[in-house]
Amino acid sequence: MSRIAFRPVTTEEEIRRLCAMAETVWHETYDPLLPPGQVEYMLEKFQSPAAVRDQLERQHYRYQFILVEGEEAGFIGYAPRYEGKEEMYLSKVYLLSAFRGTGAVRAAFALVEEETRREGLHCIRLTVNRGNDHAFQVYRHLGYAVEKDAVADIGGGYVMDDHIMVKTV
Repeated sequence: MSRIAFRPVTTEEEIRRLCAMAETVWHETYDPLLPPGQVEYMLEKFQSPAAVRDQLERQHYRYQFILVEGEEAGFIGYAPRYEGKEEMYLSKVYLLSAFRGTGAVRAAFALVEEETRREGLHCIRLTVNRGNDHAFQVYRHLGYAVEKDAVADIGGGYVMDDHIMVKTV
């Protein structure tokens, strides 16, 4: 088992590194699932430095790097009481391919569960692309259940076709 730790993303340089990491992981994950151009559109809309700053400053997100043996291996983004709901919204869990199988994802989910309880909340909500079978199976294994499916127009002629999954903690 690898040594896994977390470090909050706070500086402009850390935000830049997080966004670069998102670009790598999102292309690996979503290029096979989404139409041409959608990954770039989504990166600009959701994982650009400006978008991440807005999420941190105005949407109460918390981003943390996932460290494996001291190396930045991925990141997690979550927001307590997102959009005024009494739940934790787990927005992003991404790990670079070289660090998969280290236990980092399980540790990241444990961190979010701990943060959820610390906030006095009892539910974690996430969305997963309906074509992302691997992530879907991981989430089910970790105790998440499908609440419903949703197709959301995100602009630019693109949609997100997701399972909305929840877990009570």
